[in-house]
Amino acid sequence: MRLILAGAVSQIYDYEISFFEWFIFGFPLSLIILFFSWYYLTRVAFSFNDFSMPGGSEEISKLRQGLGKITFEQKAVSLVFFAAAFCWITKNFLLKNIFVRIDDTIISIFFASLLFLIKVKGKNEKILKWQDTIHLPWGVLLLLGSGMTFAKAVDSSGLSVWVGTQISNFGTMNLFLLLLLLISVVNFLTEIASNMATIAMMLPILAPIALELNLHPYVLMVAASVAASCAFMLPVATPPNAIVFGSGYLKMPDMVKKGFLLNLVTIVIIGIMVYFILPILWDLVPDEFPKSLISI
Repeated sequence: MRLILAGAVSQIYDYEISFFEWFIFGFPLSLIILFFSWYYLTRVAFSFNDFSMPGGSEEISKLRQGLGKITFEQKAVSLVFFAAAFCWITKNFLLKNIFVRIDDTIISIFFASLLFLIKVKGKNEKILKWQDTIHLPWGVLLLLGSGMTFAKAVDSSGLSVWVGTQISNFGTMNLFLLLLLLISVVNFLTEIASNMATIAMMLPILAPIALELNLHPYVLMVAASVAASCAFMLPVATPPNAIVFGSGYLKMPDMVKKGFLLNLVTIVIIGIMVYFILPILWDLVPDEFPKSLISI
């Protein structure tokens, strides 16, 4: 979701949401939702009389031994990954002092290219070969690109202006209530539609709405982006839901009943985090559209 959000913001406002900015907001939010979900599912939704798994530690030890020692190639990939993550996090306050034009795309391409250059130990071949790229999820990349294309089309066609004028009736609504309404709509919409496709469609429309209501666009756009990843009722909502349901241990009624309360609680958590915490972390005023974005 962060990639789609960053792409839309860059396309509409020519501003780059850095990895670090997203991390300082998303990481605490993830921990809060993770802890609540764990407590609710293990203590309330389902009853577990015995949390131990007979033979579990032995099976895990057996699997670990089967993996063998960490190889040179695994060490190399780990080093490249952590180096890329370090550059993403420190880009704005460290790397840009040296490389003025550097961005997330340049960092990603550079470190991905390294894997095409590092040789496999003892063999005359590279860790990553061009044939490996055939198995990349190109559909996801096309979806990201289509989202940015849609954002440009909404702006250039005049649809953004029309949408902005149609929602003027919401101008008197309290911002926190508006956030809860938006998060609820996105949350339950992604139960029946792809979360990535939903956000790619929603973000370009939220931009003119923010301008019409004199709200900071990042507040609405971040709220919608996070909400799209917090739908827990149906397998089609998010890929993790489909994986869990595909295990065969859960039935559809289980996911719908238990996931409904998770949806409601995460709606409130996201609303509180976006309304109270996001403005502090990103130094913005929620109920004021920044003048610096109007001319873009």
